[in-house]
Amino acid sequence: MQADQLAFEGAPHDNPEFIHPANANELTRFGAETGAEVLRGPLTYPSETGGLQLGDLDLSEYLIRYRDCEVTLIIAATGKAEVQPAVCGICGFAMGEAHECPRCKLLNAENARRIRARQEERAAMLEEVDGILKEQADD
Repeated sequence: MQADQLAFEGAPHDNPEFIHPANANELTRFGAETGAEVLRGPLTYPSETGGLQLGDLDLSEYLIRYRDCEVTLIIAATGKAEVQPAVCGICGFAMGEAHECPRCKLLNAENARRIRARQEERAAMLEEVDGILKEQADD
């Protein structure tokens, strides 16, 4: 393999092969002994910023400090992660999957309706005041 090519031990796929947790623990121990940073947790998507989340850590925000560095990334899937509900970043509503929050959508629609009603009331009031002023000007 040429030096300018990336070395992959396997192609990415939809269903990862799991390794035994003891082997993952050995990789973790070896990484820590060599001074590497070792992260472990369920990998979920999306995070509050729309990226990948590893446990409580937003990976995009974490990995940005390695920008412009050559890195070696070892991923060892040891089992299926528990499905964490998606949580609305605005109101905290727990949803089954990430999509537009139904609670915020209803609140936004209600707020928009109220704003339109106020605008209509104010426009009617301004028209009434304008009419009164015109009547006074004509007198």
